[in-house]
Amino acid sequence: MASTQNIPNMGETRAPILQGVMWVMAIVPLVFVSMRIYVRVCLRRVFGWDDFIIIVATALLIAYAAVCQVATARGLGKHLLVVEENPNDLIEVALLCDIGEALAIMACALGKTSFAVTLLRIVVKRWMIVLLWFVIITMNLVNILTALFVFLQCKDPRHLWNPAIPSKCWPSHVFTNYSLFVGAYSGAQDFVLALLPWTIVWNLQMRKKEKVGVALAMSLGVFAGAASIVKTTYLVALSAKADFTWELAPLLYWAAVEDGLAITAASIPALKPLLMRIFPSSSANENYNMISYPPKPGKGKIFDSSQGEHKIDIDIAHPGLHSKESQTAILQPQSPGKRAGSINLTTELSVTYTRSP
Repeated sequence: MASTQNIPNMGETRAPILQGVMWVMAIVPLVFVSMRIYVRVCLRRVFGWDDFIIIVATALLIAYAAVCQVATARGLGKHLLVVEENPNDLIEVALLCDIGEALAIMACALGKTSFAVTLLRIVVKRWMIVLLWFVIITMNLVNILTALFVFLQCKDPRHLWNPAIPSKCWPSHVFTNYSLFVGAYSGAQDFVLALLPWTIVWNLQMRKKEKVGVALAMSLGVFAGAASIVKTTYLVALSAKADFTWELAPLLYWAAVEDGLAITAASIPALKPLLMRIFPSSSANENYNMISYPPKPGKGKIFDSSQGEHKIDIDIAHPGLHSKESQTAILQPQSPGKRAGSINLTTELSVTYTRSP
């Protein structure tokens, strides 16, 4: 009786949920990145390394979704006993899964790298700059190695998707343990990048409600961190390949969730100028740009590579922004009694004042 209960239902499949999650997590980030690029190029006429990196990350995520779509047509999401009825489909599913894993890993790393590069524009403290560079370097290093190890586990990589080809391979637990480490480290980096904006914003001269709003907008990557934790729990499927065409599906779509949330969260803070155009009379005009934009030129476009220039732009939406009655300015005149932690006009900051059209 026990053995009968362990026999899987041959008709069940995870393909529909896999396809649905994949494409939602590809299309939503694509929409937000498109809006971000519109703001940067058309409204602000500036394009930086963080924009370029996030475009590449989005392209990799879309490619990941496309690869998994093809794999589901070959049997991904179904039980192995069903897929192995056609050995060629099984080989193709295994190959596509390996390719998809590598694409997902790099999309994840670049999405978070883009946000870290954005934060480099606004941080002024040396320890923050050092921390961000540490995150960028280590995050890309461990993820690049993971993407390579997907194919380098065996002396002949073809053995990974076609076991009929003999090859000497690593013990299965080696790559699984390394992947668990990378998954946990990636989640930790999400939380670091989500909490760092609170340190930046909390010392600015804003009303507390506005500080919280700005910090929350820049901290949405915490949801990517939560998705990373969930994804890590499925990493054991990398070694438990008794029914891998079925077991890998949750891992693959949770990887897409992490990637999509990371890319979307990195794009939201740059959308404030677009919100001002859509809602010109709303409170969006009284919020703050924590993303630095050089002065808007009269013609042409600028590639902004000035990560080392720490700027905070204040869009003046009404004439009285810097009057004594206004509490919406980040920078205000400081009396000698004010605490030193407040933002002042010093050589550390270059403040650009622009008037919204």
